Amino acid sequence: MRIDRKKLLKSWPAFAAGALALVIFLVVFAERKLSSLVVGGLGVGFSTRMYSAPFAVDETTRQTPKLLLERLRRLRYAAKDRAGVPGEYRWSDPVLEIYLRGFASPVARQLPGSFRLTVKNGDQWSVESSSGSAAARVLIEPELVAELSGQEKVRRDPAIFEELPDDLKNAVVAVEDKRFFGHWGIDLRAMARSAWYDVTRRGVYGGSTITQQLAKNLFLTPRRTLRRKLMEAALSIYLELRYSKRGILTLYLNHIYLGQDGTVAVAGMKAAARFFFNKRLSELDLGECAMLAGLIRSPYLYNPLRFPDAATARRDFVLSRMKQERMIDTARMRAARRSPVVTRRAAPELGRDEFGYFTAEVVRRLVRRYPEDEIFRFGLSIHTTVDPLLQASAVRALRPARHQAALVAVDPASGRVLALVGGKDYAKSQFDRATQARRQPGSAFKPIVYGAALESGVTPATLLRDEPRKFPKSLRGNSGSWHPANYDGVYLGTVTVRVALARSLNGATLDLAQRVGMPKVVDFARRLGISSPLEDSLALALGASEVGLLELSTAYAPFVNGGFRVAPAFITAVSDAEGNVMEFSGAGRSPAIDPALAYLVTSLLESVFQEGTAKPVALAYKWDSPSAGKTGTTNDGRDAWFIGYTPRILVGVWAGEDSHKSVGATGAKDALPLWLAFMREEAPLTKEEFVPPQGGLVREKIDPLSGLRAGAGCPVRREEVFLAGTEPAEYCPLHARGVVGWFRRLFGLH
Repeated sequence: MRIDRKKLLKSWPAFAAGALALVIFLVVFAERKLSSLVVGGLGVGFSTRMYSAPFAVDETTRQTPKLLLERLRRLRYAAKDRAGVPGEYRWSDPVLEIYLRGFASPVARQLPGSFRLTVKNGDQWSVESSSGSAAARVLIEPELVAELSGQEKVRRDPAIFEELPDDLKNAVVAVEDKRFFGHWGIDLRAMARSAWYDVTRRGVYGGSTITQQLAKNLFLTPRRTLRRKLMEAALSIYLELRYSKRGILTLYLNHIYLGQDGTVAVAGMKAAARFFFNKRLSELDLGECAMLAGLIRSPYLYNPLRFPDAATARRDFVLSRMKQERMIDTARMRAARRSPVVTRRAAPELGRDEFGYFTAEVVRRLVRRYPEDEIFRFGLSIHTTVDPLLQASAVRALRPARHQAALVAVDPASGRVLALVGGKDYAKSQFDRATQARRQPGSAFKPIVYGAALESGVTPATLLRDEPRKFPKSLRGNSGSWHPANYDGVYLGTVTVRVALARSLNGATLDLAQRVGMPKVVDFARRLGISSPLEDSLALALGASEVGLLELSTAYAPFVNGGFRVAPAFITAVSDAEGNVMEFSGAGRSPAIDPALAYLVTSLLESVFQEGTAKPVALAYKWDSPSAGKTGTTNDGRDAWFIGYTPRILVGVWAGEDSHKSVGATGAKDALPLWLAFMREEAPLTKEEFVPPQGGLVREKIDPLSGLRAGAGCPVRREEVFLAGTEPAEYCPLHARGVVGWFRRLFGLH
């Protein structure tokens, strides 16, 4: 056939233009895919991982050995006769020997090492290193509480090149692409050999390089067509030009599919190491590295959990290839072959029920600041405030609830949320009653009223009128009259402020609210952190305005932390797949009320346990730790509340029904027992007394009937605490009688 050179020359520009267009198309196509798939060379499609807070052990820690050992068991530390390697411990009362794995996060760091922890007084610890020198503290690593993979259901955990063991990298190169470091994306010899085997049908030989496999995984479908093969080759060359060999190998080992955990795909070597062996990459031995490399050919056939014999044979084949390529010597190969296949499947996925509500609230907060793709596919690490033991305790505490219930536990000093459960069963209902619901708090709002009154000059000894009263409904925007009553219908006449709050007397509280004025109450509530709409009426004093459980609970924090307002905090830091910090959240707080006033409110709320609405239940539960708090019950028993605290922890509980129907619930009967069930498990956190501030308070003996300073003839004398300058100057005139009393009153003798 004769070639027409003139036509060929004329068509050459068109051919060149077409080829150039194809190249441009491939480059643009690849760049667009890479821009959405690759971040800093690591790649995306990684699960975002959510971690608990680390747990510090030092001389201030209050934790029984039982609870501390439970923390280690949750982290899969192994009990041994000797703690010789990371992840092991030995407990011999009173000494805990532990070999910490170590960790690093944006908010804390702990080097691996061996330590000796000694318990004293049942729940306090001293710390020393294995060398015998005292250590200030140790940090037990955070617990993985959730993985977020969106709808793709792929679990990936990004690893940088330096994290990947040399044995693992060598094993993969040996068995998948032995000339990886010498070609430009295509191995012509391997392709020719593969084609020859395909034609002659003499076996199957893989001709794809690691780069080609990566190009297929990132950009193309698995269909075996000539067009796909050509695009795979072109994209492989492009990847070789675009990335270093280290970068390509890292991407490959982060993206490769390696198995299935139920409906979730396990992809990447880091996730596979945890899934099959419950190990970090750095903890893998040679045999385990070879086994993971062998999985690439067929994650199903060589799955060591399903087919250990086939997986062992494949491992041994990989080891022999490594020996052939002089990556290991004969001794190492034989030692690895002799080692048994020991799989330790990672713990069942956490956070699904136990951490469900907490995780969901963290995600709700994140989506306000980050695109969903970034949250679910970019391999973020989210460091949170949750304490796994407290979270587990909270879940258990709500199980006996007769109705629906919610619980929040907060560090009152910082506002960090230590535990949050928004309902009895996350699997059945994801509606979070701790953060998404607003309900009337009833008497649980009263401490805010009393705090505003104390700030205005009222004292714990001020006398109030506890009697039935009638108010016009116009106060609440209605016609007619309003008849608020005490819960049990019993009125005590004249009572002190302390008694009125301890026994939750509605009549006395309304008397107090009228004296103070509701604008001051609203202002006080806002300064404590209440942001929900508040009724501008006396009904607010009895908790008529709806608030959230977390909102009201953190509003109590200034009473225990010295007067500082705190905002609920769930997230301490967010970092990307390469460890770059995207967000860092320190504890934020601001002055809200005077420290002396804060202590005074706490003193009043201690009386709720000592002589008020919480006393019978606390006695029944044998609860004797220093505590302060307030019950709350709404009309017809629709909602029951208890918000209480110790110097270290603040806990709020709500119980009721989502339908707002009357269920006869009360704060003392339905919410307080749940609070006590939670607190009893964490008793070591509750054994401290409330400490008053250095100044601003005075103590005086008073007569509780008159509210004045007690005289010699007063049969009942009670020590009361006052803000400095508000203590009564007058003596009680009620109990000195006869001639002696006449002389005393005449000459002011007491």
